[in-house]
Amino acid sequence: MGRLTEHFTRKELECRCGCGTCYVSPQALSKLETLRRLARRPIFINSACRCPAHNARVGGAPLSQHRSTTTRPATAFDISLRNFHKGELIRLAIQAGFKGIGQNYKTFVHVDDRHYYARW
Repeated sequence: MGRLTEHFTRKELECRCGCGTCYVSPQALSKLETLRRLARRPIFINSACRCPAHNARVGGAPLSQHRSTTTRPATAFDISLRNFHKGELIRLAIQAGFKGIGQNYKTFVHVDDRHYYARW
């Protein structure tokens, strides 16, 4: 299991179907850790890595930023609003360097490390 960063374990980021898939982009992981340090409180991850089968089962886009394979690591995290006001989490995510921000959800904010700015 073990820690991937100071604040995040492999278990927190692996595919929720139980397959153990956990290929995360090192750059995205670094930004997640930066976000945690900026927040100065725990961050709860609803979804990070998804194997292709689980991604399809949950209705993820075929090329979802969450989709994780050995040749294409995940770059996305759905972060629970349990410890945050939505606006604060979005501001901190931008400050941490995330370019993809999905805010049209009631219980979480999607952040990802794509190479262009995207908001929804």
